Amino acid sequence: MSIDFEKLYSSLTTEKLNETQKRAILNDLADITDERAKKTLELLSHDKSTAIKLLASSYLKKNFSGDTAGPRPASSQSGSSGAGFARTVQQDTGSADLQSGKGSVLKSNGIELIKSIDAEFFKSVIAPFIAIIILGLFSPQVPAFFFFMLYLGLIISVSLFYDRHIALPVTATACVLSMILYAVNFTVNFRPTILLILTFLAVSYFISSITTDLRDKLSNSKTVVDDFKIQIMQLKKLIDKKKDTAEIEKDMDELSKLKLNLTAKSRKLNEVLIQIHELISNQKTDEIIDRLIKILTKQLEAKTISLWIYDSKSQIVYPMGFSDKHPLAQRYSQMNIPIEYSTPITAVANRGGIYTKSDLAKISQEDPFSNEFEIKTEFVVAMNAGNKIVGIINCEEVSEGFELTEEVKRLIKLTADVSAWALKNAGDLELSKKDLQNIKNVSEKEREEKKKIRSIFDKFVSPKVIENIMNNPDALALGGKRRNVTLFFADIRGFTSMSEAMADRPEIVLEIVNRFHSAMTDIIIAKGGTVDKYIGDALMAIFGAPVSNDVAKDALAAVSAAVLIREECTKLREQLIAEGKTAVNVGIGLNTGEAVIGMVGSTKMMNYTAIGDTVNTAARIESKAGPGEVLISKATYNYIKSSINIKEHEALVVKGKKEPLEVFEVVDVIS
Repeated sequence: MSIDFEKLYSSLTTEKLNETQKRAILNDLADITDERAKKTLELLSHDKSTAIKLLASSYLKKNFSGDTAGPRPASSQSGSSGAGFARTVQQDTGSADLQSGKGSVLKSNGIELIKSIDAEFFKSVIAPFIAIIILGLFSPQVPAFFFFMLYLGLIISVSLFYDRHIALPVTATACVLSMILYAVNFTVNFRPTILLILTFLAVSYFISSITTDLRDKLSNSKTVVDDFKIQIMQLKKLIDKKKDTAEIEKDMDELSKLKLNLTAKSRKLNEVLIQIHELISNQKTDEIIDRLIKILTKQLEAKTISLWIYDSKSQIVYPMGFSDKHPLAQRYSQMNIPIEYSTPITAVANRGGIYTKSDLAKISQEDPFSNEFEIKTEFVVAMNAGNKIVGIINCEEVSEGFELTEEVKRLIKLTADVSAWALKNAGDLELSKKDLQNIKNVSEKEREEKKKIRSIFDKFVSPKVIENIMNNPDALALGGKRRNVTLFFADIRGFTSMSEAMADRPEIVLEIVNRFHSAMTDIIIAKGGTVDKYIGDALMAIFGAPVSNDVAKDALAAVSAAVLIREECTKLREQLIAEGKTAVNVGIGLNTGEAVIGMVGSTKMMNYTAIGDTVNTAARIESKAGPGEVLISKATYNYIKSSINIKEHEALVVKGKKEPLEVFEVVDVIS
């Protein structure tokens, strides 16, 4: 069939078409040199979307400039009966067309690019640069944080609004301009390091990839509509043929059946798209799961459905939701399947994609499924959020008349992937497995409270400690309890003199401090301790709170951590010497005893900490420790003396104590 150029132009001027529909029109006109196409392309070259403008301008230059090598064959100027299919393929390769279009624009002396600078381009790209330049006038009084946030805001804005192939060059340009501004001392307190630039590029790539993929996935739903158009055109051809009365009646019957079929498919597609829109707008995990199961059972006619969550941290798969009256719900609810076990669920969790019963039979021949987990299935599909599989949908039984065609597969996969993003954005996948399994019985307030608890402790304690806290959140109310704990203090020796010697390079001082803190924090968390706070170049940690195994075990864990930190900091000291920097080391002090542990502050802002004489004594001991020394109190020594090697140390006279403190220097821990 020929392209109706007047109809295309009319639809652009009289109807409000979305960006996906405009891209489809551009794809149809990609290689058309008919002068009637020029009018439509010129209209699109003034579109409000910068991406549409660039693509339309590229086609204008390619098809209608003097550089073209004569007219194209007639076959390229008009469509055929397969035009709908070609349009679908072109949608899938839209990114490549846009990239090619962008290259053509850049070659035309920047004329088309200048035309694309409209209000939206100014708002998302130019305005942040103007703000950066204005702030630069007040540098270095303006903190570097504001420059960083403006660059980050620019990158996020561009990445959300434009496709990946436009967002990345703009981000790279922003990074280059930031280097230029820094080089000319315009923003002297904001240094664009290689790490920072790579971070900006990674953020741009991540966000723009997600938004581009989501647009592509949603645009793929148009494939079904295009298939319907092909069927309609075939029906028109049948009507145009001259047949006898019997053949015409037969064709009319066939036409009626096809029309009913098309109507049913169109209705089903509309219902699915409406439900998907509702699913995306949900922010609660239980509602997303209920909506997903409803789409699969009501709109797509899958009779029995189970939804499984893949916990990548614990490497298990477990059920999260079931369709109404699921006959195997009780048995499935007891299953926690390790990912290394071979089952239909874990096979899809490892592979991704959608698999039918016959596909799974072939997989089972290669790697027989475990007899321990007997799982029925008609088809299984992975829920993929980007490059991460967050869940699996298993259909155990389908309704009568259900047919898993390629069209239905595409709809199921689209629904599964959109649901995966919705679940990920809801944030509940960060909760514990126990919370997820009981999420319908957990109030909104309790869920928010658990998220708040996790945000407080996530960077300072081990995952096991967090899990215990999540199961008993009442223990974190404002106030505290008396507990026997071991207090750990560490301080960088020579920090003051290093700061004075490097007064003109404070960023290097901060880098050194952070290297020591990072090394110490990792070891403390690995040994089950809790990092209480960072006090400049010093660090305070607690062993035995908020979770305690045993006072003696906590004390031994604290001393073991101190010995490991001493070894690691010695290596850091050697690295600093090799780098030509000031060599520093740490001194460590520990004390075991009773302290008040809990939340200190106000209802609006509070910190988890320890208070008491035990804390003060530990701090005093640490203040007397020399570089590379680990000093412990007699109280700590009495708990673990059979597990460590020590050497004598003179008693310490410290502020606030009438009698000298008896301390010991730890040589090593007996394995």
